[in-house]
Amino acid sequence: MFDFAWSEFGLIALVAVLILGPKELPQAMRTMAKVVRKVRGMASEFQGHFNDMIREAELDDVRKSVQKLSSTNISAEVNKMIDPTGEINSALKDDPFKEQPDVTDAGVPADSPEPSPEPSPERLNEQSSEAAPAAEPEQSSDTPRGQTT
Repeated sequence: MFDFAWSEFGLIALVAVLILGPKELPQAMRTMAKVVRKVRGMASEFQGHFNDMIREAELDDVRKSVQKLSSTNISAEVNKMIDPTGEINSALKDDPFKEQPDVTDAGVPADSPEPSPEPSPERLNEQSSEAAPAAEPEQSSDTPRGQTT
C-alpha cells in the first residue's frame, strides 16, 4: 500500500522504542493495530458501496436498453431497413394481372348487366342430349389412314 522497505520499518521501530519506552510499546502497538483495522474496514466499506453504485448504474443502463428494445416495433424496423422508400411494398401490393374495371363484392364488374339466372339441372340434361357429337378432325390426304404424324 505505502511501499515501505524493511529498513524503514526498522527505523520506525527504533524511534518508537526510544520515545515510548519498552513499557508502553505493547499498548501503543495494540492501539495502532486497532486504528489500522478501523481504517481498513472503512476503506473496504467505502469500496463496497462504490462497487454497488457502479453495479446499479450499469443495471440502470441495461434496464434502459432493454426497455428501449421492448418498446420498438421490430417488424417496422426491419421493413425500414429493407425497404426505406416503400418501393418494394407498393410493388407487392399492386397486382400486375389485375387491369380490369372495378369489381363488386359478388365478383361481377360494376358496369356489367345483371347476370342471367342459372339454368335448372333438368334443362342442362336436355341441352346436353340435344347437342351433336363433336366431329372428328380431318386427316390430310398425304398420310395414309391409321398413321399419325
